[in-house]
Amino acid sequence: NYEINNINKDPNDFMVAMELVLVCFYITELGFKLVAHGRWFFFNKDMSWNILDLFLVVQSIYEQAIVSLSTNGAGVNLSFMRATRILKIAKVLRVVKVLK
Repeated sequence: NYEINNINKDPNDFMVAMELVLVCFYITELGFKLVAHGRWFFFNKDMSWNILDLFLVVQSIYEQAIVSLSTNGAGVNLSFMRATRILKIAKVLRVVKVLK
């Protein structure tokens, strides 16, 4: 909601920090899963979810790198990457399914 209400403004420091914290959390989660499952991470019954998780984490790292390296967001259009955030909803729905 914040990003929609402030679409033409740069994110504030709190939003940037929270996004970085969440990316670090997802990197850690993915690392634990890779260590726990090994190569079976890509070949078990949840492999499609695992590949989605991997894609989302790599995309988030790439987005953070692009934003960090750009000078005040000049010339950087991340709307195509932000559209993939919809996929994160699928990850939440997976958790709900598992909890049932």
